Amino acid sequence: MSSYPDPSTTGAATCDLCHYRRPSLQPPAPAVGPPIGPQRQVRLCAPCSEDRPGRRRRELIEEDFSWQMMSRQAHDLADAYTTGRWLPYDDEHRWALGLARTYWTRAALETALRDPNPYLRAGRLVRVVEPLPHILSVVGPSDRALRPVQALLDTLAIRSTRS
Repeated sequence: MSSYPDPSTTGAATCDLCHYRRPSLQPPAPAVGPPIGPQRQVRLCAPCSEDRPGRRRRELIEEDFSWQMMSRQAHDLADAYTTGRWLPYDDEHRWALGLARTYWTRAALETALRDPNPYLRAGRLVRVVEPLPHILSVVGPSDRALRPVQALLDTLAIRSTRS
């Protein structure tokens, strides 16, 4: 069961970035430029407008979309882990422990993602972490946009240290 409401049942307009939450009514709305055609104003919910990597800009940037996907996957994976629907490989636990203890830089995460471990590659955790180096090109390692992934890695690392 996802923690996001189904937009088709709410009948209200949805956020143009996450497509789930209702947009806030606070101006100014950022703009997005489609590949062809004029820019258009977008509506963002409060979490998306406050936490996205490009929140200081008046337009949506590519990293905002990567962040939204990463954030949703991190929330879904954390929910699946806490409810017992996902059991990560032991290698994923060890990798999460290493990442949770590492100072996040773009180079450090790119190195961690090059790990050739087949169990790590086959797991779900690596897909959540893959956008991080790209997002770190816009925000710092302690930025609030990274909190969903940090929380997921901390949860996995805690379990790893208890074992």
